[in-house]
Amino acid sequence: MSGEGTVTLITGAGRGIGREIAVRLGAAGHRIGLTSRTGSELTETADLVTVAGGGAVVMATGDVTRAADVDRVCRTVEDRFGPIEALVNNAGFLGDLDPFLNTDLETWWRVLEINLRGPALFLRRVLPSMVERGGGRVININSKAAFTTDPRGAGSAYGVSKTALLRLSDVLTTELAGTGVIVIDLSPGMVRTTMTARRPDADRLPPESWTPVTAAAGHVEALLSGRYDALNGHFVHVLDDLDDLVAHVTADPGARTLQVTPAGPADPVMA
Repeated sequence: MSGEGTVTLITGAGRGIGREIAVRLGAAGHRIGLTSRTGSELTETADLVTVAGGGAVVMATGDVTRAADVDRVCRTVEDRFGPIEALVNNAGFLGDLDPFLNTDLETWWRVLEINLRGPALFLRRVLPSMVERGGGRVININSKAAFTTDPRGAGSAYGVSKTALLRLSDVLTTELAGTGVIVIDLSPGMVRTTMTARRPDADRLPPESWTPVTAAAGHVEALLSGRYDALNGHFVHVLDDLDDLVAHVTADPGARTLQVTPAGPADPVMA
């Protein structure tokens, strides 16, 4: 599958990583659907996509946590271009960076709503059509925070939400086996955005700590091309060499998946 003509919906497309992904995919020939909560930002992204890809773009504002908004966004894309063939769940929220016991629980829960409920709603909306048509690709924008219990720089809610999103991808990979639908989680690295600027150590981190936003967009384009479908169900980092990673997970299918490591053959956790 080349990018030419692929109907691709990108959430959180008003700025940052989402905008860069949209421009990159537009230049590759995708027909782009854009959504975020801010119309003025979406207009700016749409203009950039038009310049990059010749105008195959439609946009719709909406809240990713509201089922009615999700349905309206998807219908807008479908009415313009036809069935959604690729979904990039990029919308995200960092939330409160204080320790859990000092965190406002409403804010904590809002992070989970945006980072987990949002992708889940879009997946429920687009997957039935993908399954019926015998194929589709989903990229869930994730984070290394999914694998760490150190909340510094991310906050407990963000890490919990990304771990849960990774588990959702695992479940979907099993449930969708044989349907032709591919689900991959991608960590874009630490990109300078308005979200990461809220890190208390942002100004003290060395330049090499930051990942260019273009790298994430390039990986999304590659993963949607069909060349790396062997990574279905696996966690990919933007610094990975994708060909090397394919070889790695082919040799070890459990690599880059969320697992509980048993203590021994009689471990009750595994019963």
